[in-house]
Amino acid sequence: MTRKVLTRYGFTKEPFTKDVPIEELFEHPGADTALARIVAALEGRSSAVLVGDAGTGKTFVLRALEAKLPAGRFRVTYVHNSMLNLRDFYRQLAVALGLEPRATAEAVFRMVSSQIEEIAGSQKVQPVLVLDEAHLLSLGVLGHLHILMNFCRDSRPFLSVVLLGLPELRDKLTRNVLASLAARLPVRVNMGALDAQQTGAYLRHRLRTAGCAQDVFSEDGVLLLAEATGGVMRKIDVLGTTALEVSCESKSKLVDASVVQEAIKRCGEALS
Repeated sequence: MTRKVLTRYGFTKEPFTKDVPIEELFEHPGADTALARIVAALEGRSSAVLVGDAGTGKTFVLRALEAKLPAGRFRVTYVHNSMLNLRDFYRQLAVALGLEPRATAEAVFRMVSSQIEEIAGSQKVQPVLVLDEAHLLSLGVLGHLHILMNFCRDSRPFLSVVLLGLPELRDKLTRNVLASLAARLPVRVNMGALDAQQTGAYLRHRLRTAGCAQDVFSEDGVLLLAEATGGVMRKIDVLGTTALEVSCESKSKLVDASVVQEAIKRCGEALS
C-alpha cells in the first residue's frame, strides 16, 4: 500500500497486513465456540480437528489457543511443514521438541515418544501437538499419528493432537485406512466464512485498528465486497487493499460499489 493511501485515510499502519498482534485480531463470530470446544478437549486430554477454508479464522483460533492454555499445565508444539515423509516428519517433530534427530525413522520415533512420555510423566505437563496445513499430510504420516497417541496414562493418552486444515482434511479422515486416527479425534470444529454484515464489521475493525475512525466503505461497497470474496477474510484483505488504492486514485475517500467493482477487475485471479 502506498504512502499516499495511508495519508489520505489517516492510517498509522497498513490496515490489511497479515502481521497482526493477537489483541488486534478480528474475532470471528464462531471463534469463541471453536476455541471453547478445543480447550475443553485438551483439558480432557483428548484431541481435535479444526477445519475451514483459507482465511476463515483458523489462525485466530490457534493463536488464541496458545494464549489461553496455561503454560504450566500444557506444552504446545507447533509443526507447520506438512509435506514430509514419515522420517522427516518425526525429525521435524524431534527438533521442535528440542531433540537431536537420529538417523532412522524408528530411532527418531522412539526418541520423540520417550520425550512425550517424559513431559507428561516426570514434568507433569500435558504435551499438545498442533499440526497446521494437516490436509497436506500424507496418509503414511496421518496413519502413524494414532500410534504416537497410543501411549497412555491412567487409560488416557499422554499426547493431545490438534489438526488444522482445509475442508479436504475432513474428507481425508473418512478413509478406512485412517479409522484408528479418526476415532482418536472426537472433537470436530468447522470455521465458516463471514456473511455481509460480518464482513462490514471486519472491515471497520481492520480500519479502526490501523488508525482510521471514519466510515470508508459504503453499504453497497460492503455488499459487493462480501459477495466477491465469499466472506473469506484473506480475500477481503486483498480486495479491501486494492479498493482503497482505487478510491485514492479517484480522489474519493468513500469506497462504494463502483470502486469495489474496479478493484475486483484489478485483483483478478487473487479472488479465485
